[in-house]
Amino acid sequence: MSNPQRFDATGSGVVTFVNTFSVHGSPDDFERVFADISEFMASQPGFIQYTLSRHIDADKQNRFVNIALWTDVESWRNAITHPEFEAHAKEIRTRCTNEANMYTPRQSYSVR
Repeated sequence: MSNPQRFDATGSGVVTFVNTFSVHGSPDDFERVFADISEFMASQPGFIQYTLSRHIDADKQNRFVNIALWTDVESWRNAITHPEFEAHAKEIRTRCTNEANMYTPRQSYSVR
């Protein structure tokens, strides 16, 4: 049996960016464009990781959520104000509506 690990991450500078999407067209096309913008974001200083997930219900296959970790808010802000960001964002915005929010970790639990 694994030994669970708990920690209070309130002192961490890491932030979590959560972006939910409702796709208007082809989900496969959206995923292709998302991969392009993610490649750009992953090359930015402060980027840690992202996970794009698609809703599991057949009637909601046009809904996605992206969860990305950044070392700090300033790094994320620098990435979205980078001169090349807008061209990438324009491509994705034509395919969906979204809601984006930034969170700071409060607690974490892992069995690893």
